[in-house]
Amino acid sequence: MVGHVTALYGRPGREPSPEPVSYSKEIAPLLHKNCVGCHSPGQIGPFSLSSYQKVKNWSAMIEEVVLDRRMPPWHADSHYGKFANHRQLTPLETHNLLRWIEVACPRGEGEDPLTNAPPSVVTWKLGQPDLVVRLPQAQDIPATGTLNYRYLDADFEMPKDGWLRAAVCRPDNAKVVHHIIVRVIYPDDYKDAPPEAYLFTSWVPGLAQEEFPAGTGMFLPKGARFNFEMHYTTLGQEQTDRSELGLYLAKEPPQRRLEIRASETRDFELPPGEPDTRHFSHYCFKRDTILYDLSPHMHLRGSWFKFQLLYPNGQRETLLSVPNYDFNWQTSYRLAEPKRIPAGTWMLCTGGHDNSARNPNNPDPAKRVRWGLQSWDEMFMGFMTVADAGKELTAK
Repeated sequence: MVGHVTALYGRPGREPSPEPVSYSKEIAPLLHKNCVGCHSPGQIGPFSLSSYQKVKNWSAMIEEVVLDRRMPPWHADSHYGKFANHRQLTPLETHNLLRWIEVACPRGEGEDPLTNAPPSVVTWKLGQPDLVVRLPQAQDIPATGTLNYRYLDADFEMPKDGWLRAAVCRPDNAKVVHHIIVRVIYPDDYKDAPPEAYLFTSWVPGLAQEEFPAGTGMFLPKGARFNFEMHYTTLGQEQTDRSELGLYLAKEPPQRRLEIRASETRDFELPPGEPDTRHFSHYCFKRDTILYDLSPHMHLRGSWFKFQLLYPNGQRETLLSVPNYDFNWQTSYRLAEPKRIPAGTWMLCTGGHDNSARNPNNPDPAKRVRWGLQSWDEMFMGFMTVADAGKELTAK
């Protein structure tokens, strides 16, 4: 086990502490903080970590994915940027967890925190929304076949003007929901829609459902409606889904109006068998802007992605580097401190696709690939959650 930890963190000669690792005081709290949120009933994890016995039963798998750095899922290069939602284990946590597994997972003394505080099935992570918007009717998903995107207008209308502190999607049947994108349909007479907003909110596997950054919010005028973009996949049995959007009202107007923008290119192709086809896109900040979140998006052949700022004075700054992009985890990286960006700065997104046989996720290395909506097509997009940095808002 010392060799395992040394290989991970480059500390030759460091001996583990002679003190035994406590399950109740160290291992269970570690798992609760970093793992149980996904590995609990009704969540995305394939098994639950709800007791000592379940942890022990899965200990070999836990050891493998921790050593391989597949879990907890986090793909940002630690040399660039600091992020509020960082979820890697610390070296000490990793050391203790692996050493505990190496000595056969002793139960030790003390209560089992995972059993005594079992995670419940939570319908809405942020609590019951103030307003819930459902698909207009249940969607029937066939057992097999390729499904086109479905664009569905909800029957809901915003009853009055309102500021939101959060807006989250809840897939009703996550087994067949590939992604959800929600866009606002503004009333015809509304003149203040964010001109550069790419979408309103979304859901993809691995994307955290969080409140908006402090001091920000999204505004919905009376009469606003919603369009759901639903991408379904089949799994061999007929299914149904009626996903929802939860709206959480703010108690008072925020300082700044939040929006989600995007930098993308559709002008690319991936030659058959090419392991690193590189592409770029760029976006110009026309006004002073505050940046909160960054999220790369590619499909199954996506390999690496980087966000860089090109300042008017010629300086370049790397904000986020994802050297091993994973389509299964669509992470939004929230900056630990919001970034103020001067007008005239460009966001440069660069990245690569692996269309070779060495990519285990590649649907067909012999195919020439271009932009498209399905997962076996490709995309190249960099999402940014931002707010204009001008004067603070006043109540509407």
